[in-house]
Amino acid sequence: MKHKIAILVVICLLWSIALAATKPDPTALVGQVGDREYNYKKFNDGFKAYLQYYGGGKVLTKQDSIKLNNQYWEELVGIYVYDQAIKAGKIKVTDAELEAEIKKNIPSEVKQIKDFQTNGKFDNAKYLQALKDHPEFKKELMNYARDLYSYNKLIKTIKNEVKANPDSVKNAWMHQNNYASAKIICFDYNKLTNINVTDEEAREYYEAHKEEFKRENGRRFLFVRFTGALSKSEDMEKIAQDNKTLSTTLFNRAKEVGLKQAAKEMNLPLEESPYFNTQDQIIPLIGRAPDLIAFAFNNPVGSIPDIFYAPTGDIFVLELNSEIPEYYIDFEIKKQEMIIRANRTKRMFTMDNYVQEFMKRETPETYLEAAARDSIAIVEVDKLLADSDIRTIGKIPALNEAILNTPLGSFTPLIENEKRWYLAYVTNRQLPDLTIWEKDKQNIIAAAEKKMQEDHLNQWYIEQRQKVKIIDNRKDFYELYIPLKL
Repeated sequence: MKHKIAILVVICLLWSIALAATKPDPTALVGQVGDREYNYKKFNDGFKAYLQYYGGGKVLTKQDSIKLNNQYWEELVGIYVYDQAIKAGKIKVTDAELEAEIKKNIPSEVKQIKDFQTNGKFDNAKYLQALKDHPEFKKELMNYARDLYSYNKLIKTIKNEVKANPDSVKNAWMHQNNYASAKIICFDYNKLTNINVTDEEAREYYEAHKEEFKRENGRRFLFVRFTGALSKSEDMEKIAQDNKTLSTTLFNRAKEVGLKQAAKEMNLPLEESPYFNTQDQIIPLIGRAPDLIAFAFNNPVGSIPDIFYAPTGDIFVLELNSEIPEYYIDFEIKKQEMIIRANRTKRMFTMDNYVQEFMKRETPETYLEAAARDSIAIVEVDKLLADSDIRTIGKIPALNEAILNTPLGSFTPLIENEKRWYLAYVTNRQLPDLTIWEKDKQNIIAAAEKKMQEDHLNQWYIEQRQKVKIIDNRKDFYELYIPLKL
């Protein structure tokens, strides 16, 4: 029995040590806001009181606790920001203001004092007499109200730095109440994915734009490539080693008789790079090789650079083969770019012709039906404003303006924008009703001013907060995120 008790004592002792080990150091720094430091004891005591006040005695979820922890921290930051603004003289609070405040907004705790009640109800006359007869009591209440009153005055002062201009508010209201709904036929050449150029058409496009690819001061390499092996098999490792040996032999012989003769003697195929210049970072057929480019422009024709080991595993033995005052980038290098550009041009041309034929062939009564038949996209938009972005289309001011200037039940003119065309059928039209404005303008102006002032306060706070030195170590003491469930 004694043996069991001893084991239990040891277990309890170990458990106590474990608990002590996991409990944070009371003096550990949880956070710092400006010159105000919050160690674990100070922050945690305040946070527990905060939880009790806002939790209302309810059991809080993990999400609630995290939210309140962040809220409590931000309030500490906010208090510091406000205190600094008050300290800097953003506002002044006089005793007369505080005296008026405690007379106007009487603390609820004061109303519970029996000496200020008559028949169980708060008696304002008794309270005012007490303020008059007991200066120390009045001073204490004024000090009690000072911080909250100062913060409220500061916030009000900042908000009042902006005022709503009635004309501007009216213009904004008119704008928000001037909208339309429409069905928009979208003639977009990008949708013509079945229209593609042939290789010959791509070459013709290149020839038509060849001057774009004219370059000056070109160089070209003659080379032998030893194709690298990317796998790690024994055979590949042997091939890589053989390539290294063979390339070294070729390099040494090329230094004696030139690469062309050396390759002929060893029966190795020669290749020639297209021309390149100093602005290039990549040598066609070889790859990214800034050192080889630098070599080409700092050595005479016939020079042989060191063996080039490419990142792909390829090994190159090279010789600077020729130089030229000007050249054109080869079509094969630009082929994919030419195909993309020529496809775009051909699709534009095809859609342009289609649109012209469509407008000749169809009438407003058949536009929508014909577009659906020919698989032309029709986008529906609701409550379009003058500056609205349209889903899948974007913001096209000319189209928006045309829709807003077209009567209900009618089509807009054909709108062209960056080689895309649009026809819109107006299905609903809302115009501003000035009788509503005259009836509600005071409330509308007040609401607009309230939002302006809130936005101004928020912006001011963000700017001031950014000036404050903030250290936030809360993640070391509290769980501040909810892990995602995958």
